[in-house]
Amino acid sequence: MLKLKFCVFASVACVLSVLYGCASEPAAADIMSRVHVGMTKNEVIDRLGPPDGNWGPWHSECIEYGFQKYGTDRYALYVNNQGRVIDIEHANCSVKRAESLGLR
Repeated sequence: MLKLKFCVFASVACVLSVLYGCASEPAAADIMSRVHVGMTKNEVIDRLGPPDGNWGPWHSECIEYGFQKYGTDRYALYVNNQGRVIDIEHANCSVKRAESLGLR
């Protein structure tokens, strides 16, 4: 009887540890703290991987990273024509924002 209780306990513990491991995804803000204004686009890609979306390069470029399920939590990084990040915004890329930064 004791052996059966131990096996049940061990099985439950294994299932819970697997479920906890799957749920502990790093927060988007923690991941985005790896990048900052002034970095090059290539440095950002080295730290975060390829972007989920981008547009440009008329006078600038904006790259996006999506987090959460289906990439719904978006961050936009605006890059000038020298390839440097000049602004990071917790939103989708926006032409209006690019214009306000003097990139359009």
